[in-house]
Amino acid sequence: MQPTSKDSGIRAHITPDPDLPQPEQDPPAQPPAPEVPPTEVPPVKEPTAPPPPMKM
Repeated sequence: MQPTSKDSGIRAHITPDPDLPQPEQDPPAQPPAPEVPPTEVPPVKEPTAPPPPMKM
């Protein structure tokens, strides 16, 4: 029963952690999305494809 109480405290700390990084990444992704037209979206994914294969 005691270990369950400790787990509850750790869970509460993990909840606010992921909440902070989520809102921070939202604002930076919103401004660039509207500023960049739908035509620049495909070219931006092209440069991101080469990095993944290099890691393999």
